Amino acid sequence: MQVQKTLEQIDCVHRLCEKYPDELEFAYTAADVRRIVKDGKLASMAGLEGGHQINGSLATLRMYYRLGCRYLTLTHNGGPGWADAALDENSKWNEHATAGGLSAFGVEVVKEMNRLGMAVDLSHVHPDTMKKAIDVSEAPVLFSHSNTRAVCNHPRNVPDDVLRSLSEKDGVVMINVNAPFVAGDFFVKDGAVGACVEMNRASGARQFSTESFLGDDAVVLARSSGEDAASPRH
Repeated sequence: MQVQKTLEQIDCVHRLCEKYPDELEFAYTAADVRRIVKDGKLASMAGLEGGHQINGSLATLRMYYRLGCRYLTLTHNGGPGWADAALDENSKWNEHATAGGLSAFGVEVVKEMNRLGMAVDLSHVHPDTMKKAIDVSEAPVLFSHSNTRAVCNHPRNVPDDVLRSLSEKDGVVMINVNAPFVAGDFFVKDGAVGACVEMNRASGARQFSTESFLGDDAVVLARSSGEDAASPRH
């Protein structure tokens, strides 16, 4: 069922591109993105959030890649058995890394992703998983929507020692502007810009960006600061 639901969502992205070819085009490579944007269209891409979607199968992982998926977040809330998540299925702090960060199969997953050219996303994972994946991966890893625990001690955020190790692998950091991961007072006072400054200090990462997870909390906090949630500050 997990694989079926994932395939249905990937199919939806492809069908949207087919239905609106003047506005959308599916991008498989960075070169595709540059070309599509230059042509005045939106580059549509696909990724996977949660290792449970491969259902323990490297063959399924390879097929997702062939369908255009270019990154995999190793866990969501609750691990797939071969990687530990920061939160359990009930969104509670997962204090015990039962897979030791990454199991032997988890290491195989990371290595196969490296071989395919699929980005390893470490948002949502347990710190032990972060460390093991950074150590194992031969390619730069990605935090697609995470902040630093030095700013907000949330289990979904990243410890400073992990952030520092990112620079050794030329990793990519993308700030999450969703309010619970930034901390309310900090967000209202300094916006995502303040979080970016702290993340950059802690990680030393050369590749740096933001992720526009503008949920209800982010909108409420943006309004309370007197700015629109679409402001570049957010």
